[in-house]
Amino acid sequence: MGKNLTPRYLVIALILIWAVSSLLPTWKYQRLSENQKEEMRINGELENLESKVIRQGLDLKGGMYIVLEADIPALISNLSSIKDERLLKIIDRTREQSSNPNLDIFTIFENEVKNDGIKLSRYYHEYGASLEDILSALETESDDAINRVLEILQNRVDQFGVSEPTIQKQGKHRIVVELAGIKDSDRARALLQSTALLEFYLVKNNSVTSELISQFDEILKSKLKKSEKLAAPDLEGKKDKKNQNNDNNTKQVSELFSQEESSSNDSSTSGEVQDIFDDAPFSSLLTALPGDIGVKQKNIYSLKKLIEDSKIQQKLNNANGQILFSQEAKSITPDSPEKFYRLYYLENQPELTGGIVEEAKADLGSIGSGSAGQSIVSLSMNNEGSRTWSRVTGANIGERIAIVLDNKVHMAPSIREKIPSGRTQIEGFANINEAKDLAIILRAGALPTPVKIIEERIVGPSLGTDSITKGTQAVIFGLISVLIFMITYYKLAGIIANFALIWNIVLVLAILASLQATLTLPGIAGLILTVGMSIDANVIIFERIREELRKGKTPKASIDSGYDRAITTIIDANVTTLIASLVLYQFGTGPIKGFATVLFWGILISMFTAVYITRTILNTYISKKTLTKLSI
Repeated sequence: MGKNLTPRYLVIALILIWAVSSLLPTWKYQRLSENQKEEMRINGELENLESKVIRQGLDLKGGMYIVLEADIPALISNLSSIKDERLLKIIDRTREQSSNPNLDIFTIFENEVKNDGIKLSRYYHEYGASLEDILSALETESDDAINRVLEILQNRVDQFGVSEPTIQKQGKHRIVVELAGIKDSDRARALLQSTALLEFYLVKNNSVTSELISQFDEILKSKLKKSEKLAAPDLEGKKDKKNQNNDNNTKQVSELFSQEESSSNDSSTSGEVQDIFDDAPFSSLLTALPGDIGVKQKNIYSLKKLIEDSKIQQKLNNANGQILFSQEAKSITPDSPEKFYRLYYLENQPELTGGIVEEAKADLGSIGSGSAGQSIVSLSMNNEGSRTWSRVTGANIGERIAIVLDNKVHMAPSIREKIPSGRTQIEGFANINEAKDLAIILRAGALPTPVKIIEERIVGPSLGTDSITKGTQAVIFGLISVLIFMITYYKLAGIIANFALIWNIVLVLAILASLQATLTLPGIAGLILTVGMSIDANVIIFERIREELRKGKTPKASIDSGYDRAITTIIDANVTTLIASLVLYQFGTGPIKGFATVLFWGILISMFTAVYITRTILNTYISKKTLTKLSI
C-alpha cells in the first residue's frame, strides 16, 4: 500500500465502523421475537433499542390513517360575544350546507347572513363594523385555529410515543394524520378528537338546586296542561273528556321520553308512570344519591330533552346557571346493576379555565390520601392561575367546585381550605392510561375548535410486511442485475464499482438509522433508484478511462486523467438531482419526504463512493506492479 493512500484507507475504515455500529441495533431488533420484545419492554430496554433502529412508515409497519375536519361553524359560534336563537339558526344552516366540500363555509355563512338580514356587528363588534371586515376577521381566526390545531396535535402525538407521525394540512379545514405502528386505535382516536376544554365551576348549594327543580316541575306541568286544552277543545261529556285527556297525556309523555317501545304494553304500569309524571315532570326522573342528585342511565336522554325546552333554558339563563352531568354512569354499590349519572347545577361562568395549567402529570395517589392507589392527574398552575385559585378557594370554603372536561363533570370535591400554591389534582380515571392521555392533552393545550374524524383506515402489519418483502426483493433483483452487468462489461473495474455500490447502500441505511428518518415504500423506491444512479458515476469514469487508454496512455495516467475529466460531469449531473430532492423534501409531505430523503443521501453518498473509494482501490491495484493493460 502506498504511503499516500494510508489516510484514505483510515477514513474508509472509520466510516465502515460507524456504518456497522449504526446498523447493528436494527439488525438486533429484526432478530427479536415478540416474546423477547415484550421482555425487553418490561425491563425498559426496548425503548432505547427502538430509538436507534431504522424507523418504518405507515405503509411498511401498519397503523392508522385518519382525516380530521375542523368544525368551523362551532368556531364561528364560539367567537361571537352574544349567542341568541337567530344567530344559532344561521350557524346551523351553514353547518348543514358545509357538508359539500365544493362550497366555502364562509361564503355559505355570508349568504345566510344576507338572506336573514341580521347585523353581525351586534355579535362580533370587536372584529369590525362592516360585514366584509367581520367575515375577513373570522376567516383569519379560522386559519389561525387550524394552524394551532396542527401544532397541538403534533405535541399530543409526540408525547403519545408514536415515532415519526405525519400530520399535515389538507385543503383549508382538514388535517391528515398517519400514525405508524399504533396498536390502541381507540385511545389514539380519543386523543386526537378530544378538545380537552378544562374549566372549574362553583357548584350551587342544595337548597338552590331543589328550588330550581321545583320551578322546572311547575313550568313543565303548565306546559302539559296547555297542551291538553289545545288538543281537546270540543268534547262531549265528562267521561269522553277524561278519556281523551288520558290518551293525549300518554302521547305527550311518549314524545318527551322518545321511547316508542313503551307505548301501551302494560296499561297499569303506564298509568302509574303517567300519574307520577303529571305531578312532577322533571323531578320524577331524578334519584337521591349520597351527596348528589342522580339520573338513571335509561332516563338520561329523556331528562336532557326536557332541559332543552326553551322555557327551561330561559330559566337557567336568568339564574346564571347551567346543568351538567358526570362523565359516565356508575353504580352506587358494586352489587347494584343500576347505573346513574350525577346531575350538577353550576354557575354559568367558570372561575378558571385550562389555560392556567402549567404542568400536568399522571400518577398514582399516595398512601394515606383519599386517592391512594388510584390514577390521578396532578396540576400545577401559572402565577395568574395560582392567584385566582387561591382567591376562589379562600372565598368558598365548604362549597363544592366542579372540574369540568369538555362539558362533563369529572369530579366535584368540597373546598376544605384555601389553596395558595396553585396545585390540585383530578381523580376518577378508569386506568393510568386514561390519566396519562388527559395529562398529555392538558400539557399540549386545548384545541381551539372541535375536530371530527371523517375518514379512517387501519393498515394491518401483514400488508406492511408484504410491502417490505416485495420492496426488498425489488432492491435485491435490481442490485444483482447491475452487479452482473458491471462485471460482464467492465471486468475487474466492474468488480470494484460493485464493491462501491454495496458500500453505497450500506451507508444510506446507516444515515437513515442515525438521523432516525422513516423508511417508507416510496423510500424503498428511492433506494432502488439510487442503485441505478450511483453506478452511473462509475460508468462515466470508466468510459473516460477507456478513452484515455485508446489514446495510448499508461493505466496510471489513464486513471488519473479519467477521474479528473469525469468529476465535473458527475458533479453537474448529481447536483441537479440533489436540488430536485431538496425541493421534494421541502414542499412534499409524508411518503414524498421519505422518497426525497433516501434519494438525497443516496446521490450524495454515490459521489463519495464513486470518486473516493473506487479511486483509492484502483490506485492501490496499479501501485503493486507496473501494468501494461488495465482490465476495464
